[in-house]
Amino acid sequence: MKTTPLIELHKKLGAHLTEFYGFLMPLYYKSIRDEHLSVRNGVGIFDVSHMGEIEIEGKKAKLFADYILTNNINLTSYGDVKYTVMCNEEGGILDDLFSYTFSDERILLVVNASNIEKDFNWIKKHLWDGLSVKNISSEIVEFAIQGPQAEKFLQSFTDFNLSQIGYFKFNEIEIFGEKLLVSRTGYTGEDGFEVYMKAPLGERIFMDVLEKGKKFNLLPCGLGARDTLRFEVCYWLYGNDIDESTNPIESGQKFLVDFSKNDFIGKKALEKIKEEGVRRKWRGLEVSGGIARHGYKIFKDEKEVGFVTSGNFSFILNKSLALAYIDLPYGKIGEEVKISGKGREFTGKVIKKPFIKPRTKK
Repeated sequence: MKTTPLIELHKKLGAHLTEFYGFLMPLYYKSIRDEHLSVRNGVGIFDVSHMGEIEIEGKKAKLFADYILTNNINLTSYGDVKYTVMCNEEGGILDDLFSYTFSDERILLVVNASNIEKDFNWIKKHLWDGLSVKNISSEIVEFAIQGPQAEKFLQSFTDFNLSQIGYFKFNEIEIFGEKLLVSRTGYTGEDGFEVYMKAPLGERIFMDVLEKGKKFNLLPCGLGARDTLRFEVCYWLYGNDIDESTNPIESGQKFLVDFSKNDFIGKKALEKIKEEGVRRKWRGLEVSGGIARHGYKIFKDEKEVGFVTSGNFSFILNKSLALAYIDLPYGKIGEEVKISGKGREFTGKVIKKPFIKPRTKK
């Protein structure tokens, strides 16, 4: 099983570990609830070094990225981060990822841990002549420092004015005594930053953050809180909410597809889907009777009309919620459905998404 370079440190910190797509990762340290609330109310740090980094270089690197990704990468310049999906020819979602533009000749893609090899091979298969692609995932450590106090806390480590880094922007700055890539991005729905560094720097910097973070009641956070935080703001989890059997029109990610672009992989298929209309949509549910888990079936008047993609308990709203694909014409706001899985039955009511409005800096 793979580990991040900080695995021994996590063990010393008392992390409860879990397997996640082939990686041994901290699930939680103290408790998922405490870590969740630390990020919602103050600041927390996540080791997200399981994420993949793929570098594309060469004369037309940006144009190539624009071709393999659905969002408009061609209009970006140094310091721009784009959230996007990468689709196959049928419009199925291969991955959702961040694209970092350094120049016309250098692009960094930050991809999901579950898809590193798949994405790398897909890019290599479609690579244009004169370009190179490298999987540098094992060389990089990434930390996410998230929460309403994230900027104030992180500012104590640098003379660079962090307020100058806008949402979905990055810069390479002197911080923690090193020149590091810092982006105003995250997966929690709170303001925050993601910091990238060479692997040998990771342990010292993580410990620096924990030490200085005591004044801010900062907690180290695991994948458990990462999941409950993203769930409350209805961010997608690859492998649960989206995969190659879903497309960005039905998943609510149409905003990531720039149909005005000349061409990109999957464009024709997605245009057809948009024109013909989708048969299902990704909806939010308030659940009574327990937590509805991934794969549980949804019924309306005894007819199967969908399935749950993610289900969890909201620590902020203090209720059980779920995300699900529901066939049209079902799934209207306020509509009640039955949910069934593993011998258990629940009732659900369709509600608006997101469950909690993100508080990211605009």
